[in-house]
Amino acid sequence: MIGILKEVFKMASEFPEKEQEILGHYWIQEIKSPDFIKKVKDEMKWQKSFSESSDILEMMAEKALMEAKLGKAEKIGWDEL
Repeated sequence: MIGILKEVFKMASEFPEKEQEILGHYWIQEIKSPDFIKKVKDEMKWQKSFSESSDILEMMAEKALMEAKLGKAEKIGWDEL
C-alpha cells in the first residue's frame, strides 16, 4: 500500500467504529461507481500519452525556440491561435 492510502487509513482509524464503517461503505461505493472508474481510466490514458510523447514535445519546443531566435516566429494573441 502506498503512503497516501496509509495516511488516509490512519486518519480514518481515529474515528469511532460506526463512522469507520460508514466511511468504508462510502469509499467502496465511490470506487465502484462508473464515473470514478472512467476518471481513473482517462487519467491513465493521458499519463500514457504524455509519457510516450515527451520526446516529440521536446523536439517541437526546441524547434519553436530556434525559430524564435532566427526571427521566423511571429507574435500573435490568444484570440489568433
